[in-house]
Amino acid sequence: MDWYGHTFAFKVRVDVEHVEAQRYIGDFRMTKVSVINLLDLLDEISVKLSFCVLGITAEFYPNLIAEVIEAGHEVYGHSMYHEPALAERPLTEQHHEMRRMREAIKNAGGIDVRGVGIPHHGMADENTLRAIVEVGIEYVESRFQAKNSVLPKWRSIDGTNLKVIVPGDQSRGASDYTDRRPYWAQVHEETFSPTNAKTKWMANIDWAKENGRMAQLVIHPWMLMVNPGEVKVIKDLLIYARDQGAWMATV
Repeated sequence: MDWYGHTFAFKVRVDVEHVEAQRYIGDFRMTKVSVINLLDLLDEISVKLSFCVLGITAEFYPNLIAEVIEAGHEVYGHSMYHEPALAERPLTEQHHEMRRMREAIKNAGGIDVRGVGIPHHGMADENTLRAIVEVGIEYVESRFQAKNSVLPKWRSIDGTNLKVIVPGDQSRGASDYTDRRPYWAQVHEETFSPTNAKTKWMANIDWAKENGRMAQLVIHPWMLMVNPGEVKVIKDLLIYARDQGAWMATV
């Protein structure tokens, strides 16, 4: 398969959410410091990524979001507040949140976001999809995926004549994990180990190359600051994917 002239793809999603830094380490300012450090790293190795931004973070740090865009990276939405999870909330609430998120990011960076990555591991429902489309967003990353498809596809929204683009389910993904969230480890994540993370994430890139698919990784900048060794792992991983010939995918 041809990924814009490459045989496989690697997509890194950077979740920019100062409220999560506040929740887990008690310092919302860690988000600004860590994003700036990450921008410097990406500039050093000439790699562009996709930044998934909370609306409330765009309101709180508008200059930071503008810097991300000015550096040539993609910005898209991550809901307005992150809490509570969107699934099962009334349509009016979800519509309001998506509209506020889109306005906040536009005010900060001057762009109309075309995509949204749903927080809480993609917890969305049909109302989420409808709210997204009705405010002018085209693409959603959530638990809704196009079955048996490598590429994104249009998906009809139940009870409407609307459609939204959802990703295919034939990629392989991971997320950075941390011992700062110990209760998650009991459910679906592990304590962070630089060696294990590098081995696991690099294996996904190798799999994508061997199969002509896309590997994905979600990272949280504040975790780069509290997980010993994670910055080095991310840098090595990006260089490895680029040198192996990956298309650095955007949303």
